[in-house]
Amino acid sequence: MRIGYAGYSPLNNSIADRRRLLHWAKIRGHEVVASQDPSADLVVVTSSADLGFWANTHSKVPIVLDVVDGLIGEQSSTRDLVRGYAHWATGKSSGTFPHRFSNMLFSVAKKSNRIICSSEEQISAWNKSGFESCDILDFHEELPKLGPRKSTPVTDPVEIFWEGLPATLGSMHLLDGIFESENFQKIQLNILTNLNAYKYMNAYKKIDVKETILNQISSNKIILNLTQWDPEKVVENALRSVLGVIPLSHKSSYNHLKAENRLLIMWRLGLPVLTSPLPSYVRTMRLAKIDGICADKTEWNQKFKLLIGSHELQSEVIAKANDYLDKFHSEEELLLKWDSALSF
Repeated sequence: MRIGYAGYSPLNNSIADRRRLLHWAKIRGHEVVASQDPSADLVVVTSSADLGFWANTHSKVPIVLDVVDGLIGEQSSTRDLVRGYAHWATGKSSGTFPHRFSNMLFSVAKKSNRIICSSEEQISAWNKSGFESCDILDFHEELPKLGPRKSTPVTDPVEIFWEGLPATLGSMHLLDGIFESENFQKIQLNILTNLNAYKYMNAYKKIDVKETILNQISSNKIILNLTQWDPEKVVENALRSVLGVIPLSHKSSYNHLKAENRLLIMWRLGLPVLTSPLPSYVRTMRLAKIDGICADKTEWNQKFKLLIGSHELQSEVIAKANDYLDKFHSEEELLLKWDSALSF
């Protein structure tokens, strides 16, 4: 099958491209071509495509819309409008007049034969807007599944792990108190991210990762280890870390609709994880029977001290996390979901 693809990045090489359609197509032996290639048997359009074009197309082949983030659930109407205007003003979306970004997505959804999102929470959001959708999580095979550890890493200072896009660094203030733990003189925070990212449209105002973090965490016990995201470096830093952390504000933007991919990645790397109460994380932790949700700074501090101070608890959490991955997040299960979603 030949699949026309309008990806998440100009060269179709971003994380969302690699971990979603492109991985499935490679494994299944399908050819991926340009989105407007007339030989395509179907077209997959992402939320980063030219939404104005696809909203007005008269395609003769099926169109599938893939939206990895909960963009239709943006809680700020101002941000929603600015995002839509920015896509229009910078030429990322063609058309005669800018609209709210969510409305642009809805316009493409009306032209689509199927909508794919990435979490159960996003399905509910699409349903409320009058659209049926299916959820497919990311493939994580570019990182090894390390499994349960035999022992806790022993480093001086003790190290903890964070990985993700720079845009999600705005909630690091939730961790401020954990660095004051009386058991440690210093705590090293391993940050694996894109050190050359930009705040707006991936092109404007470069993000200063170190400044972003230090503006939120006042402790003099923190040691920052900033590393450019790379699969080998991710594994190297995870193996040295005692646990992973995912602080995220769930009361702003569209974070409340984020999928559980980052949590599953850290579990895949063999890390016990503490995280904010995003609905997908709460749901996943509950199914795994793990108490890793931190509703406020008090819980962050309490659960950090409890987890980091007990090898037995760390081993228990990692074992449960590994069981969850085996049951609910296999490559074959995701491949079958893509088979079904792109079958016409």
